[in-house]
Amino acid sequence: MVTETTVKISKWVSDEIETFVEKSNRNKTEFPSKKNLVDKAVISLLEDKGVNLAP
Repeated sequence: MVTETTVKISKWVSDEIETFVEKSNRNKTEFPSKKNLVDKAVISLLEDKGVNLAP
């Protein structure tokens, strides 16, 4: 079972994410929400660090 946890991020980080997503239609398609971008970034970082994310 997958559970979700709310994580607070700084206002300036939130603003930068929004600016990045709004820069192009490709970004809007790839990251339809801030949550989606943060999830993908964290997963990528964990995989780079060798964390096994398989259930």
